[in-house]
Amino acid sequence: MKLLDRLERRFGRFAIPNLPLLIVMGQGMVLLLSWLAGEQPEGVGLINEWQLQGEAVLAGEWWRLVTFVVVPPTTDILVLFALYLFLIMGGSLESQWGAFRFNVYLLLGWAASVAAAMIAPEESASVGYLGSSVFLAFAWLFPEFRLYLMFVLPVPIKYLAWITWLVYGINLVSGDLIDQLLVLAATLNFAVFFGPDIALKFRTGRRRQQRRRQAAVAEATAFHTCSGCGLTDKDDPQMLFQFCSQCDGDHEYCQEHLRAHEHVVDAAR
Repeated sequence: MKLLDRLERRFGRFAIPNLPLLIVMGQGMVLLLSWLAGEQPEGVGLINEWQLQGEAVLAGEWWRLVTFVVVPPTTDILVLFALYLFLIMGGSLESQWGAFRFNVYLLLGWAASVAAAMIAPEESASVGYLGSSVFLAFAWLFPEFRLYLMFVLPVPIKYLAWITWLVYGINLVSGDLIDQLLVLAATLNFAVFFGPDIALKFRTGRRRQQRRRQAAVAEATAFHTCSGCGLTDKDDPQMLFQFCSQCDGDHEYCQEHLRAHEHVVDAAR
Protein backbone atom coordinates (compact mmCIF):
# COMPACT_ATOMS: atom_id res chain seq x y z
CA MET A 1 0.00 0.00 0.00
CA LYS A 2 1.53 3.27 -1.13
CA LEU A 3 -0.02 5.31 1.69
CA LEU A 4 1.37 2.92 4.29
CA ASP A 5 4.78 3.08 2.65
CA ARG A 6 4.77 6.89 2.89
CA LEU A 7 3.64 6.76 6.52
CA GLU A 8 6.36 4.26 7.35
CA ARG A 9 9.05 6.45 5.82
CA ARG A 10 7.84 9.41 7.84
CA PHE A 11 6.80 7.84 11.16
CA GLY A 12 8.51 4.44 11.14
CA ARG A 13 10.99 5.52 13.82
CA PHE A 14 8.12 5.79 16.31
CA ALA A 15 7.08 2.15 15.92
CA ILE A 16 7.07 0.00 19.06
CA PRO A 17 9.13 -3.16 18.46
CA ASN A 18 8.19 -6.52 19.97
CA LEU A 19 4.63 -5.35 20.56
CA PRO A 20 3.18 -8.90 20.69
CA LEU A 21 5.58 -9.77 23.51
CA LEU A 22 4.70 -6.60 25.44
CA ILE A 23 0.97 -7.27 25.13
CA VAL A 24 1.35 -10.90 26.21
CA MET A 25 3.48 -9.87 29.18
CA GLY A 26 0.86 -7.29 30.19
CA GLN A 27 -2.03 -9.71 29.88
CA GLY A 28 -0.06 -12.38 31.73
CA MET A 29 0.59 -9.98 34.60
CA VAL A 30 -3.08 -8.96 34.85
CA LEU A 31 -4.12 -12.60 34.67
CA LEU A 32 -1.74 -13.58 37.45
CA LEU A 33 -2.86 -10.70 39.66
CA SER A 34 -6.52 -11.59 39.11
CA TRP A 35 -5.82 -15.20 40.09
CA LEU A 36 -3.95 -14.14 43.22
CA ALA A 37 -6.77 -11.76 44.19
CA GLY A 38 -9.43 -14.38 43.47
CA GLU A 39 -11.40 -11.97 41.32
CA GLN A 40 -14.79 -12.99 40.03
CA PRO A 41 -15.78 -12.18 36.43
CA GLU A 42 -18.34 -9.60 37.54
CA GLY A 43 -16.58 -8.56 40.71
CA VAL A 44 -14.70 -5.37 41.50
CA GLY A 45 -11.02 -5.68 40.78
CA LEU A 46 -8.23 -4.96 38.35
CA ILE A 47 -9.97 -6.48 35.34
CA ASN A 48 -13.22 -4.67 36.04
CA GLU A 49 -11.40 -1.35 36.46
CA TRP A 50 -9.19 -1.73 33.39
CA GLN A 51 -11.52 -3.24 30.79
CA LEU A 52 -12.99 -1.04 28.07
CA GLN A 53 -16.41 0.38 28.87
CA GLY A 54 -17.64 3.46 27.07
CA GLU A 55 -19.73 4.68 30.00
CA ALA A 56 -16.73 4.63 32.34
CA VAL A 57 -14.51 6.37 29.77
CA LEU A 58 -17.08 9.12 29.30
CA ALA A 59 -17.21 9.47 33.10
CA GLY A 60 -13.51 10.32 33.14
CA GLU A 61 -11.78 6.93 33.41
CA TRP A 62 -9.71 7.60 30.29
CA TRP A 63 -7.02 5.05 31.19
CA ARG A 64 -9.36 2.28 30.09
CA LEU A 65 -8.64 3.31 26.49
CA VAL A 66 -5.13 1.92 26.99
CA THR A 67 -5.38 -0.64 29.77
CA PHE A 68 -8.05 -2.76 28.08
CA VAL A 69 -5.37 -3.99 25.67
CA VAL A 70 -3.65 -5.87 28.53
CA VAL A 71 -6.87 -7.25 30.02
CA PRO A 72 -7.12 -10.93 29.01
CA PRO A 73 -10.41 -11.92 27.33
CA THR A 74 -11.02 -14.54 30.02
CA THR A 75 -9.41 -15.74 33.25
CA ASP A 76 -9.68 -19.45 32.40
CA ILE A 77 -6.49 -21.50 32.31
CA LEU A 78 -6.97 -21.98 28.55
CA VAL A 79 -6.22 -18.31 28.02
CA LEU A 80 -2.55 -19.22 28.44
CA PHE A 81 -2.74 -21.18 25.18
CA ALA A 82 -4.42 -18.19 23.51
CA LEU A 83 -1.62 -15.91 24.72
CA TYR A 84 0.96 -18.34 23.37
CA LEU A 85 -0.72 -18.35 19.96
CA PHE A 86 -0.95 -14.55 19.95
CA LEU A 87 2.76 -14.32 20.72
CA ILE A 88 3.69 -16.75 17.93
CA MET A 89 1.33 -15.32 15.32
CA GLY A 90 1.86 -11.69 16.24
CA GLY A 91 5.62 -12.18 16.18
CA SER A 92 5.38 -13.78 12.73
CA LEU A 93 3.32 -10.88 11.41
CA GLU A 94 5.78 -8.38 12.84
CA SER A 95 8.65 -10.25 11.17
CA GLN A 96 6.74 -10.36 7.88
CA TRP A 97 5.61 -6.73 7.85
CA GLY A 98 8.01 -4.94 10.14
CA ALA A 99 7.19 -3.29 13.45
CA PHE A 100 5.53 -0.20 11.97
CA ARG A 101 2.98 -2.05 9.83
CA PHE A 102 2.10 -4.40 12.65
CA ASN A 103 1.64 -1.40 14.94
CA VAL A 104 -0.71 0.16 12.38
CA TYR A 105 -2.66 -3.09 12.07
CA LEU A 106 -3.26 -3.23 15.81
CA LEU A 107 -3.87 0.52 16.00
CA LEU A 108 -6.71 0.24 13.48
CA GLY A 109 -8.24 -2.61 15.49
CA TRP A 110 -7.80 -0.63 18.70
CA ALA A 111 -9.49 2.46 17.24
CA ALA A 112 -12.38 0.39 15.89
CA SER A 113 -12.81 -1.34 19.27
CA VAL A 114 -12.90 2.03 21.05
CA ALA A 115 -15.51 3.26 18.55
CA ALA A 116 -17.61 0.14 19.24
CA ALA A 117 -17.41 0.81 22.98
CA MET A 118 -18.56 4.38 22.47
CA ILE A 119 -21.54 3.27 20.37
CA ALA A 120 -22.59 0.77 23.06
CA PRO A 121 -21.25 2.55 26.17
CA GLU A 122 -23.10 0.43 28.72
CA GLU A 123 -21.36 -2.79 27.56
CA SER A 124 -17.82 -4.00 28.20
CA ALA A 125 -15.73 -4.55 25.07
CA SER A 126 -13.50 -7.63 25.08
CA VAL A 127 -10.02 -7.48 23.61
CA GLY A 128 -10.53 -11.02 22.32
CA TYR A 129 -11.82 -9.80 18.98
CA LEU A 130 -8.69 -7.73 18.47
CA GLY A 131 -6.62 -10.84 19.10
CA SER A 132 -8.76 -12.73 16.59
CA SER A 133 -7.92 -10.19 13.91
CA VAL A 134 -4.25 -11.12 14.37
CA PHE A 135 -5.20 -14.78 14.00
CA LEU A 136 -7.09 -14.07 10.76
CA ALA A 137 -4.19 -12.09 9.33
CA PHE A 138 -1.77 -14.90 10.16
CA ALA A 139 -4.09 -17.49 8.62
CA TRP A 140 -4.34 -15.45 5.42
CA LEU A 141 -0.57 -15.13 5.06
CA PHE A 142 0.30 -18.67 6.23
CA PRO A 143 -2.77 -20.80 5.36
CA GLU A 144 -0.90 -24.12 5.48
CA PHE A 145 0.52 -23.58 8.96
CA ARG A 146 -0.63 -26.50 11.08
CA LEU A 147 -1.94 -26.37 14.62
CA TYR A 148 -1.96 -29.58 16.60
CA LEU A 149 -5.33 -29.90 18.30
CA MET A 150 -5.00 -31.73 21.60
CA PHE A 151 -1.29 -31.80 20.65
CA VAL A 152 -2.06 -34.72 18.32
CA LEU A 153 -4.31 -33.82 15.37
CA PRO A 154 -2.65 -31.53 12.78
CA VAL A 155 -5.11 -29.05 11.26
CA PRO A 156 -4.18 -26.42 8.64
CA ILE A 157 -4.91 -23.05 10.15
CA LYS A 158 -6.96 -21.98 7.13
CA TYR A 159 -9.74 -24.35 8.23
CA LEU A 160 -9.80 -22.81 11.70
CA ALA A 161 -9.96 -19.38 10.06
CA TRP A 162 -13.03 -20.47 8.07
CA ILE A 163 -14.66 -21.56 11.33
CA THR A 164 -13.79 -18.19 12.86
CA TRP A 165 -15.40 -16.38 9.91
CA LEU A 166 -18.49 -18.57 10.31
CA VAL A 167 -18.73 -17.68 14.00
CA TYR A 168 -18.28 -14.02 13.11
CA GLY A 169 -21.13 -14.30 10.63
CA ILE A 170 -23.40 -15.87 13.24
CA ASN A 171 -22.52 -13.17 15.78
CA LEU A 172 -23.08 -10.49 13.19
CA VAL A 173 -26.58 -11.80 12.47
CA SER A 174 -27.80 -12.90 15.89
CA GLY A 175 -25.36 -11.52 18.47
CA ASP A 176 -25.76 -8.64 20.90
CA LEU A 177 -25.03 -5.12 19.71
CA ILE A 178 -21.58 -5.03 21.29
CA ASP A 179 -20.67 -8.37 19.70
CA GLN A 180 -21.84 -7.17 16.31
CA LEU A 181 -19.81 -3.98 16.65
CA LEU A 182 -16.70 -5.84 17.80
CA VAL A 183 -16.98 -8.26 14.88
CA LEU A 184 -16.96 -5.26 12.54
CA ALA A 185 -14.07 -3.76 14.50
CA ALA A 186 -12.08 -6.99 14.28
CA THR A 187 -12.54 -7.21 10.52
CA LEU A 188 -11.85 -3.55 9.74
CA ASN A 189 -8.07 -3.77 9.97
CA PHE A 190 -8.14 -7.10 8.12
CA ALA A 191 -10.18 -5.53 5.31
CA VAL A 192 -7.87 -2.51 5.08
CA PHE A 193 -4.74 -4.66 4.85
CA PHE A 194 -6.03 -7.57 2.77
CA GLY A 195 -9.08 -6.21 0.96
CA PRO A 196 -7.15 -5.22 -2.20
CA ASP A 197 -5.43 -8.63 -2.32
CA ILE A 198 -8.74 -10.45 -1.89
CA ALA A 199 -10.37 -8.37 -4.63
CA LEU A 200 -7.40 -9.01 -6.96
CA LYS A 201 -7.50 -12.72 -6.21
CA PHE A 202 -11.23 -12.79 -6.89
CA ARG A 203 -10.84 -10.99 -10.22
CA THR A 204 -7.91 -13.18 -11.21
CA GLY A 205 -9.84 -16.28 -10.24
CA ARG A 206 -12.80 -15.21 -12.36
CA ARG A 207 -10.56 -14.56 -15.36
CA ARG A 208 -8.88 -17.93 -14.87
CA GLN A 209 -12.26 -19.68 -14.71
CA GLN A 210 -13.37 -17.85 -17.85
CA ARG A 211 -10.23 -18.93 -19.70
CA ARG A 212 -10.79 -22.51 -18.56
CA ARG A 213 -14.38 -22.43 -19.80
CA GLN A 214 -13.28 -20.99 -23.14
CA ALA A 215 -10.56 -23.62 -23.44
CA ALA A 216 -13.06 -26.36 -22.60
CA VAL A 217 -15.50 -25.06 -25.22
CA ALA A 218 -12.72 -24.80 -27.79
CA GLU A 219 -11.57 -28.32 -26.98
CA ALA A 220 -15.10 -29.67 -27.27
CA THR A 221 -15.80 -27.80 -30.52
CA ALA A 222 -14.68 -29.48 -33.74
CA PHE A 223 -12.33 -27.49 -35.96
CA HIS A 224 -13.09 -29.53 -39.10
CA THR A 225 -16.47 -30.98 -40.11
CA CYS A 226 -17.20 -32.94 -43.25
CA SER A 227 -20.12 -31.37 -45.13
CA GLY A 228 -20.95 -34.76 -46.59
CA CYS A 229 -21.13 -37.15 -43.62
CA GLY A 230 -20.69 -34.84 -40.63
CA LEU A 231 -17.47 -36.50 -39.49
CA THR A 232 -15.31 -34.18 -37.36
CA ASP A 233 -11.68 -34.09 -36.35
CA LYS A 234 -12.90 -34.92 -32.82
CA ASP A 235 -14.38 -38.17 -34.14
CA ASP A 236 -11.22 -39.13 -36.07
CA PRO A 237 -8.14 -37.06 -35.20
CA GLN A 238 -6.15 -38.84 -37.95
CA MET A 239 -8.56 -37.88 -40.75
CA LEU A 240 -7.51 -35.20 -43.22
CA PHE A 241 -10.04 -32.57 -44.29
CA GLN A 242 -9.93 -30.37 -47.38
CA PHE A 243 -12.07 -27.62 -48.88
CA CYS A 244 -13.70 -28.27 -52.22
CA SER A 245 -12.73 -25.62 -54.79
CA GLN A 246 -15.81 -26.34 -56.92
CA CYS A 247 -18.35 -25.80 -54.14
CA ASP A 248 -19.71 -22.34 -53.48
CA GLY A 249 -18.99 -21.20 -49.96
CA ASP A 250 -16.77 -22.87 -47.40
CA HIS A 251 -17.38 -26.58 -47.58
CA GLU A 252 -14.79 -29.07 -46.46
CA TYR A 253 -14.87 -32.83 -46.74
CA CYS A 254 -13.12 -35.83 -45.32
CA GLN A 255 -10.92 -37.85 -47.65
CA GLU A 256 -13.72 -40.35 -48.24
CA HIS A 257 -16.17 -37.73 -49.52
CA LEU A 258 -13.78 -35.18 -50.99
CA ARG A 259 -14.15 -36.64 -54.52
CA ALA A 260 -17.50 -38.35 -54.01
CA HIS A 261 -19.97 -35.61 -53.18
CA GLU A 262 -22.48 -33.42 -54.92
CA HIS A 263 -21.04 -29.96 -55.40
CA VAL A 264 -22.87 -27.14 -53.67
CA VAL A 265 -23.84 -24.47 -56.18
CA ASP A 266 -25.26 -21.07 -55.24
CA ALA A 267 -28.72 -20.85 -56.86
CA ALA A 268 -28.39 -17.11 -57.32
CA ARG A 269 -25.31 -17.45 -59.46
